Amino acid sequence: MSFVEGKSKSDILKDMGEVAMPGSVVHEQQKAGIIVRSTEDIEDALFELGEKLDRSASSSDKMSERIYWLNVILAAATVVAAIATVVIAFKTP
Repeated sequence: MSFVEGKSKSDILKDMGEVAMPGSVVHEQQKAGIIVRSTEDIEDALFELGEKLDRSASSSDKMSERIYWLNVILAAATVVAAIATVVIAFKTP
């Protein structure tokens, strides 16, 4: 017989305070149920965190590629502007 099946952590904790005697089979089963459910919650949170980190890394890679090409374009524009400045400097008396 399970005293934790289908119950949330808060329900189990409530029952532990109201019903179970420390050291009894019910109490030990409730403690184990709390541990298992907490571990499942941690596992789910870590899996979700891993997915978010993967999405963030992918987004960061895209952004860094765009910034690289923006820098290439700005460098080319700077070279063109420098050449234009040199040409203007030599043409003015």
